[in-house]
Amino acid sequence: MSDFKFSQDYVVYQAKKEGIYPIKETDWSRLKRLINGIIPNKNLFQILSSISFGIFGSAIFSLIAFNTAENLDKWVLPTTWVIFCVPLIAGIGLLILDKQQKDIISYSTTDVLTEMGEIEKSFDKPTDEDYK
Repeated sequence: MSDFKFSQDYVVYQAKKEGIYPIKETDWSRLKRLINGIIPNKNLFQILSSISFGIFGSAIFSLIAFNTAENLDKWVLPTTWVIFCVPLIAGIGLLILDKQQKDIISYSTTDVLTEMGEIEKSFDKPTDEDYK
């Protein structure tokens, strides 16, 4: 460290020594397989449920308007009730699927981190005093 010359009085910090894990190829392949198995979170079910709830909301206003109207064709009210019920049920189902997908993704991530912890345990990690 005496090779450095500064015009002002600075303190030069030294980098800490770090250990490395010489991981076996089989462990590395297993980690890569676990990481590849993680499903990317695309929020598709959440988007579809939002669209379903939007259709449900517009059907509410249609039902209110059609119930006050007179001289409607016989097919209008039953069709509006179907448009009211189906998106509601679909939206709830899609929210449940979205939660299940998030649980699967978090489990996959936890599985990889657990495996990495097991690999770390197979090595004797020295303490900070061993580096001195």
